[in-house]
Amino acid sequence: MQNSTPPVRNYLLAHGSWHGGWCWQPVAERLRAAGHKVFTPSFTGMAERAHLLTDTVTLETFIQDLIQVIEAEQLEDVILVGHSFGGVPVTGVADRLPERLAHVVYFDAVLLEDGQHGFSNYPPEEAARRIAAAGRATGGLAVPIPDPLPEAWGLQAGSSLHEWVRQRLTPQPLRSSTTPLRLKHPVGNGLPVTYLHCRDPQLPLLQSSRELARSQAAWRWIDVDAGHEAHITHPDLIARLLLSIHC
Repeated sequence: MQNSTPPVRNYLLAHGSWHGGWCWQPVAERLRAAGHKVFTPSFTGMAERAHLLTDTVTLETFIQDLIQVIEAEQLEDVILVGHSFGGVPVTGVADRLPERLAHVVYFDAVLLEDGQHGFSNYPPEEAARRIAAAGRATGGLAVPIPDPLPEAWGLQAGSSLHEWVRQRLTPQPLRSSTTPLRLKHPVGNGLPVTYLHCRDPQLPLLQSSRELARSQAAWRWIDVDAGHEAHITHPDLIARLLLSIHC
C-alpha cells in the first residue's frame, strides 16, 4: 500500500515592523500540528534580540538573519513568508538563494525594487515623521512603537489580543528602513509567488506594493477578509492559506 503521508514542509516566517518571532505563535502552532517544520526568527535588534540594537543594524542585517536560518538549519524547499515590512528582507533572500526556496509568500507585505528603501513609497511626511520620532526617542537608532496602534491592524483597543500585541512590540531599527535593497534580479526572482492581500480593513501605506504585486502576471493573488494583523486575529485562516500553497 502506497504511503499517503504528505511531505514535511519547511516554513520560514518573517515578521514585520516592531514585531518579533512571537507574533507567529498562533499560526506556527497550527502549521506544526499539521506536521511541518516552522522557523520564526526575530530580526536583530528586535523582540528578544532588542539588546542587540546598534547603528550597524541595517536591511542587510535582516536579510542575513533569514539566510543564516536557512544555512544553519540546512533547509531546502523553503516556503518563505514575509509579513508587512518582512517582505523586504524576504525579497533579498529570494534574490540570493532561489535554489533553496519552493515558494515566496508576501503576506500584506511591502514590495521594493532594486535601489529602493523602506520609506521609498511612503508619503514624504510619514517618512519624515518616523525619522524624527526615532531621533527624539532613541537618538536616531529606532522608530518607536506607534501609539495608538493603526486601525488597519484590525486589533480592537482594549481587547486581550490588542494588549498581547502592544506589550510585546519593540522599536524598529531605523536603518532597516533607510538603507536600500540591492537586487540582481526582478522581485521574486522567477520563483512561485503568492500575495495575500488583507482588505478588511486595508492598510493605505501598502498601495504601491499592491500595485506592483498586481502587475506580476505569474503571481497568485488572494484576498483575505481580515486586517493587517490577520496572523494574530485570524490564525486559522492564515494557517489554512499557507497550507494550501502549491510547491
